[in-house]
Amino acid sequence: MLKLLRGRLRAGIFEGGVVSAIEAGTPQGSPISPLLCNVALHVLDQAWQGEGRRLGVLVRYADDLVVLCATREQAVEARELVTAVLGTLGLRLHPEKTKIARLARGAEGFDFLGHRVRESWKRRGRWYLQKWPTPRAMASIRGKVRERTDRRLATRPLEQVVENLNPVLRGWGAYFRYGNSGQKFDAIDAYVNQRLAMLASTKHGLRGWNWGTRFDHGWVTSLGVHRFSGTVRPTTAYASR
Repeated sequence: MLKLLRGRLRAGIFEGGVVSAIEAGTPQGSPISPLLCNVALHVLDQAWQGEGRRLGVLVRYADDLVVLCATREQAVEARELVTAVLGTLGLRLHPEKTKIARLARGAEGFDFLGHRVRESWKRRGRWYLQKWPTPRAMASIRGKVRERTDRRLATRPLEQVVENLNPVLRGWGAYFRYGNSGQKFDAIDAYVNQRLAMLASTKHGLRGWNWGTRFDHGWVTSLGVHRFSGTVRPTTAYASR
């Protein structure tokens, strides 16, 4: 196994028909990168089972991590401990992506694995934890929808366009449906409606979007477009102390 991993790390990057050597690390997005990351950062997990346990709870997925602490002082110590452990591996925290944020009582919260996490809902004097897609996640799905509804596809049957679009919508929606994404989901539904109306207008030689006149919700439904509305599954709300 070690021989296979060593060979993979030395294989280089194949792009545009050219193989380029790499001095360290693995290519971003490589299928094996999360596995190698977990192997390397196992030492961090071990550190948290010992000294780090008193500082807070470490939540890690590959190289993305959050430490949940009760006080700012503990958060500062936790960052120092993570920095020290990573230093033994020749790694360092990203200076722009690493910060200490306050989560409770409507404070700024933090982004983790595509979710914005905040205690943003107050009811009867108690705050509740909520999460929804980050602006970056919203921009990503809009980009994918835009790519799959480009005007150059106007010559294709709309059913074929929708068939290519639906897997992307289902995958993104399945990932973000647990939480408080209702408003974000409605926004993406509206964007999909707009893009398909624009594509259909181009296809039929019409000017403008024609959404709400010639093309409406019944028309979108008839195409079999995956809808986000009504698919959110709320998670348990936790009141702050």
